[in-house]
Formats: sequence, structure tokens, C-alpha cells
Amino acid sequence: MYLYERYMFHLKKMVKNLSRVEGSIVAQMINEETSNFAEYYFPAEVQTKNRRPARHDDRGERATYPVTVLDIFTDVGRLSGKPKDRRLTEQERSHLQTYLLTNCEDVLQYER
Repeated sequence: MYLYERYMFHLKKMVKNLSRVEGSIVAQMINEETSNFAEYYFPAEVQTKNRRPARHDDRGERATYPVTVLDIFTDVGRLSGKPKDRRLTEQERSHLQTYLLTNCEDVLQYER
């Protein structure tokens, strides 16, 4: 679908007066053009239709935990797709534990 056809479909969905469809489409187009133009004159803090933050935006804030957690476990990350739950096998768990104990500087203070 071409860009113009997609835009016309969007405008046709907004039609209020079914007896005068053409006038309603023009009125809606003028309304959108005016709001897009006026948007540039608002300060950056004002949230508008085109300046809306992303749906799952947490603004990069780190999660807070009730207990102290090592820095390597507090990275900000965003997952995509459907989450999957799975348990580590004993071999994977052993490899992970060995890797953390030998390579993580934060764990050295707990070493005996």
C-alpha cells in the first residue's frame, strides 16, 4: 500500500459526517496539519501525540532491591519476545558458578 493510500485510509476512519465525506476528510486533514505544526512551539517537556515516550520505556532507571545485590546483576536490560522459563542443568549451573567465582571482581571479597 502506498503512503498516500495509507494516509487516506487513516483520514477516512476519522470521518464524522457521513453525508459530506469529502468535507470531513478535508477538515480532519487540516486538523492534523494544524496540530503537527503547533507541536513545534511547545516546550520539550510537554507530551504530545508525536513526542510520546515508548510504551515500555523505563527511562533507563535501575531496579531497586531490598537487599544489597552485586553490580553485575543490576544491569538495565529490555527483553523482547515471549519469555521462556527454563531451569539450568547441574552442569550449566556448575559452569556458571565456576565462571562467576573466578572472573567476577565483586565476588573476591567473599572468597575465603
